[in-house]
Amino acid sequence: MSEKLNWSDAKNMLIAYQNNNRALKVDPPNGTEILKGFKVDRADMEWVLNYTGVVDVIIMPAVKLEDLSKPENEQEFTLIVSGLDDNGDIVEAATIEFLVPCPRVFICLY
Repeated sequence: MSEKLNWSDAKNMLIAYQNNNRALKVDPPNGTEILKGFKVDRADMEWVLNYTGVVDVIIMPAVKLEDLSKPENEQEFTLIVSGLDDNGDIVEAATIEFLVPCPRVFICLY
């Protein structure tokens, strides 16, 4: 099970990540802005979690579908969320790609 955190500890962890030179960049390879998070649509996450047979989810980085044929330096990244069954296998029908970078206002909070 995941470890529950209070916000002050989470904030310190987020700041440490943002100050780490290995943090993910918004526009690799030349970007300098740190990727600070993704906004997850609650309805989409609930749809995955409520899908028959889903007990957990896996969140995977990926290249956007429309960018697969582009050169690597023009590809944008996204996250794919898939449901997992009791055996840890992906429930293919319970898969979404509806995650967008955090709004700027959220980035200012930490």
